[in-house]
Amino acid sequence: MNYTQLTAEKKAQIDILLDQGLSMRKVSSILGISHSTISRYKAGVYKKRNINIEEKYAIFLQYLYSHYDYKNCSIEVCIFKFKRNYSYAKCPTPQQVYIWIKKDKIKLKSKDLCYKKHKSSRSSMMSHTKWNFDNKTVLPISLRPKYINKREELGHLEIDSILGLKKEYSSIISIVDRCSRRVWLIKADYKNPYYIDKLIYNYILSNEIKVKSITVDNGLEFDALGLTAKKLGVKLYKCDPYCSFQRGTNERTNALVRRFIPKGSSMKNVTQYYLDNISFEINSMPRKIFDYKCAYDMELKYR
Repeated sequence: MNYTQLTAEKKAQIDILLDQGLSMRKVSSILGISHSTISRYKAGVYKKRNINIEEKYAIFLQYLYSHYDYKNCSIEVCIFKFKRNYSYAKCPTPQQVYIWIKKDKIKLKSKDLCYKKHKSSRSSMMSHTKWNFDNKTVLPISLRPKYINKREELGHLEIDSILGLKKEYSSIISIVDRCSRRVWLIKADYKNPYYIDKLIYNYILSNEIKVKSITVDNGLEFDALGLTAKKLGVKLYKCDPYCSFQRGTNERTNALVRRFIPKGSSMKNVTQYYLDNISFEINSMPRKIFDYKCAYDMELKYR
C-alpha cells in the first residue's frame, strides 16, 4: 500500500478547519483524507500547540479577577454570572479553572480559594450509651425520623458552637435551618450549659425562628438544651460522639463563617452586630446547590 505525507497546504487546511470547530471526521470528509491521518496529525502537531489562556479567555479572566471573592462569590458563582452576562465570550468549566489555579497558569492561587484542603485524620467511632430520655425530649440521632433528611420543610435546625482561642470563654453559637440553609449567629460570653440554653431560647423567640426539631453534638455547653426543646414542644436529637458528618449542614455553614472569622481568631471582641452582618452576607450568598439562589429565596419557596 502506498502512503503519502501531508503537504504543507493540506496541513494548513486541516488547521483552519479544526480552528473553526469542525470535528476530525467532518474535516476528513471535506478534504478526502483518512480520519486516522488527521487524528495522528492532530496528536503530533495540533494538540501540542501551546494555547495562550490569557488571550483565549481574556474577557472571562478579566471578569474573574474583578468579581471573585472567597467570602461570597466562588469560582462556580463567577462562571454562572459570566455565562449569563457574556454569552458571546468563551467560558471554561469550573474544573478547568481549578486546574489552571493548581498549575499556576492564572493569577489566582490555591490560598485564595474558598475552601482549603486539609489532611484528613481518621478517628475511632465510639458508641454513645448514655442518653437523657426525660419526657422523651432528648433522643439519639438514630431515632430522628427519616423525613427530616429529605429537607422539604422549614424548622428542622442544627445547632453548633464555633470556638475562638484556647482557654477563652467567648464563642459563637450557629443555628442553621436544614431546608433553606439560613444561618443565625449568636455571641456567647460563657460556656455554662444553662446560660447557653437560655441564650438560644431567648434568641429563637425574639427572632421568631420556626422550630420543628433540633439536632446538636455532644458538647458540654448543650447539656441543658433539652429545656429549650421541652419549652418549644419539639424533639432534640444528639449526634453520636466523633460523628460531625451527622451535622453536615452545620459543619459546612461553619466553614462559611470561618471566611469572615478565621480559625485562631479571638471571639472576645466580636459583637452581635458584626455577627448579624455576617449572617446577612451568608444568607444572601448564591448557592450552587440551589441553582444559584440564596437562603432567603429558599426560605420564601418553602414558607
